[in-house]
Amino acid sequence: MTPVPAAPTVLRTLDAAVLLDRRGDVELVQESRGAPVEWGGVYGQHVRLTGPWRLRIEAADGVHALPGTATTAAVDGERYRSTHALPGLHVEQEIVPLSGPPGALRALRLTSTTDVARSVLVTSIFEPYLLPVMVEGIRPVGLLVETRPRELRVRHRGFGLALRASLAPDRLYVDRASWRGGHRRGPVEEIGSEYALTLPAGGAVDLRLALVGGLERDLDRAPVRTEGDLPVPGSVAAGLAAEEEAWSRQRPTMRLPEDPALERAYGQAIRGLRRLYSRPSEDLTGLVAGYPWYGTIWCRDLAWMLPTVLWLGDAEWARASVDSVFRLQATHEVGLVGAEPGELPMQISPGPVFLFGTSDTTLHYPALAERYLRHSGAPRLPDGWWEAVTRAIAWGEARTDPQTGLLRNGGEVARLEQASAAVARVRYGIDSMDTTIWDSADRRDHAIDVQVLWLQALRSGEALATAPDAAEMRQRWADRAERLSRTVTERYPWPAEGYLFDSLNGDGPVRRIRPNALRAVSAGIVPGELARAIVRRAERGDLATPWGLRTLASTDPGYSPIAYHDGQVWTIATAWAADAAFAVGDVEQGLAHLHTIAERYAAEGEGAHECYRGDRPEPFDSCFLLGFSVAPFLTVLFERLWGIEVDARVPRLTVRPSFPAGWRSASLAGLRLGDGTAAIRLDAGRLEVGWAGARPLEVVGPGGGAVVRPGTTASLAVAARDTRRA
Repeated sequence: MTPVPAAPTVLRTLDAAVLLDRRGDVELVQESRGAPVEWGGVYGQHVRLTGPWRLRIEAADGVHALPGTATTAAVDGERYRSTHALPGLHVEQEIVPLSGPPGALRALRLTSTTDVARSVLVTSIFEPYLLPVMVEGIRPVGLLVETRPRELRVRHRGFGLALRASLAPDRLYVDRASWRGGHRRGPVEEIGSEYALTLPAGGAVDLRLALVGGLERDLDRAPVRTEGDLPVPGSVAAGLAAEEEAWSRQRPTMRLPEDPALERAYGQAIRGLRRLYSRPSEDLTGLVAGYPWYGTIWCRDLAWMLPTVLWLGDAEWARASVDSVFRLQATHEVGLVGAEPGELPMQISPGPVFLFGTSDTTLHYPALAERYLRHSGAPRLPDGWWEAVTRAIAWGEARTDPQTGLLRNGGEVARLEQASAAVARVRYGIDSMDTTIWDSADRRDHAIDVQVLWLQALRSGEALATAPDAAEMRQRWADRAERLSRTVTERYPWPAEGYLFDSLNGDGPVRRIRPNALRAVSAGIVPGELARAIVRRAERGDLATPWGLRTLASTDPGYSPIAYHDGQVWTIATAWAADAAFAVGDVEQGLAHLHTIAERYAAEGEGAHECYRGDRPEPFDSCFLLGFSVAPFLTVLFERLWGIEVDARVPRLTVRPSFPAGWRSASLAGLRLGDGTAAIRLDAGRLEVGWAGARPLEVVGPGGGAVVRPGTTASLAVAARDTRRA
């Protein structure tokens, strides 16, 4: 029998996830921190309910584990199906994620292939966890296990899981010892249950098992009434497929006949992003950072994804996501979770469970608020957003050097350790004194990308400060932005490398080549010739590889090909390189970087890895699906390749494509601006824009403009020289 190959897989709903490797059980070994770690299990409401959940089948000839007996395995949407061959027995298995309560359903159909009746014993074994995903790999010391009518319940400090079955178990085990039920409190490594089945000659028996949970209060709202009161996998899968189809119909359709590989990558990236959508509770919306070990909402990662969510026309989801983050903004200092006044959280999860302490998360959100207005067409910010924006910028002002206008980053982990020293001994998982996007690298005191974010936050705050009583604030922010921009252009250029210093600290400039300097090019901060030099320098072989950009040049003494942020290749950095190349008019190089990312997607099927080794294109210490490995790629397609800007408040659509000169056709349909949608088509040197909206649409093209009335189409000439941005 040919073994079924392992393939990392996530089955998900908006409040649940099931991680498995397709070989037959709910188990998934992945490399983490350079060592194999088991990440398989059932997750509900960002709580890891279980570790591996395994089934074994005992018949007259012995005991069989499912992975060793698998003959076929396939995933269709959110439905996993496998078949298994045992002596005299054929087994069909289906696994689907559940919602309300969240969890997983496993259905077995066991069919006798002999002409005599036979007895079969099915044993279910799972490892209970019951802690939020953000606490990586940690399990509680003490659990309460109890039997209730029609279910087994495990509880820990407000979190809970329940095992429910279509048949009553014949026997229970706790840590391999037989258990009669009732209540048991203390350490628990695994929980088992046995189901004795009698199969008629040539006949079949069905068994369904559900593991559900998360917040115990929500689990109690959905009790099971009878052992047979469990859904059918097919109906669950059909419902999830219908939801997916309805969502997909509302997303823009991009056709690139001249570049089918890029068109396929667009579709794959959208599907990957959709798999990260999460609404684990009524008051919490967003996208999880990735799988397997970042299956909760990381607000920095969310900030990289939300511009794409807006480009995909999902403004309501973006609004609810920002609402969720702003709701947990710190109003005063809380040292134990690393919070400063005005700071936005690093991680959020139901409970509530949240943690602060990053150098850059807060800086993303003023620009996101401005983006929301431009895409949604809302006349004003949602309730509470303006106040949250002003507090976020005040947080930045408190960190600003009065002499230079630069924002200070670093020291967050040290403050967390100091604050928690009196109450617990905690290891936070990173040794760095800094928490920028490369949070395991020390980039104090003024990392270049943090300064770019601070400048963008100030400019967005200035744009949002339209009320008469905000005039003084608006001017202060404008002055700060101007001063910061001058400081960056004066102090960060590195003439010897034609690049920017990575940071400035007390000893002077930090001479390290990282892709982060490209963010200053994309933001338009550095002048033209230097910007082009930075893009060229980033293309040299010590930073660029055929599979993407390293986080640190290989010529740096601190480089290591397996160092998380000091040498590995990250897809987001490759997207930054594409963005910067388009920004300086190098269309071919920008497109080459997009193709590099597309090739990774094609090689990984439905995945989008977090990072790769710096010396070969091999994932290392990597999530197999990460949000900011797909979202920035999509944003570059809209903003750079198509050259689109929107302001749904007018409404106005600007389209200045940066297509290669040989492209003659391309189309983008279903682009949402507020309550209307636009269809854009390039055909033989003409740009056609159709509009379905309540008001006329202003269109600005490469060589002029037009006004498109509702239900009509306008045509603009695009000269050959205009298909490439100058």
